Amino acid sequence: MKYQYPSWEEITKIRETFREAYWAYWINDNLFSFGWWLLLVLHILFIYLASKLLDRTRLFELLTVGGLAAIFSTLIDIITIQYGLTGYPTSLSPLSPSLFVSSLIILPVIYMLLYQFFSTWKSFILANLVVGAFLAFLGENLFRWLNIYQYIQWNSFYSLITYLGIGIVLKWILSNLLKAQKKQ
Repeated sequence: MKYQYPSWEEITKIRETFREAYWAYWINDNLFSFGWWLLLVLHILFIYLASKLLDRTRLFELLTVGGLAAIFSTLIDIITIQYGLTGYPTSLSPLSPSLFVSSLIILPVIYMLLYQFFSTWKSFILANLVVGAFLAFLGENLFRWLNIYQYIQWNSFYSLITYLGIGIVLKWILSNLLKAQKKQ
């Protein structure tokens, strides 16, 4: 028997059904919940931390790190959600995947601060390891307990590798950009 795959029209209908169901879930179970308020406070706190701690003389460099961190972490969120590896039962916005989970503010600020305060490769990798372990094994598990984040086919070790990878790639890109800029 030949497998019948869905047509584009059927996929569009499934997306529409999903959008309507997710909106109803977000309005009724998510918006103004404890997790929603916690995420809002964390985002405001990280914006405040960035405004107070980031070195304004290196703002272009640090914002480049933050922008790349936002791109990488959002892309990873999209992939892991699309393939059913992780999920966000609680989010600030009704978009799926949510644009205000941690990808656009919290993680970029963390990577900008790591980059700013740990300039050598050795210190950066060590700090990235400590922060990555904290996020993967404590932060994410707290978010899981609070029903903000969900592992479906994922675990803390995968997150640790992801955090380390993002940090190393960011540091490598910026190191090479700065070298290229000095050659000009």
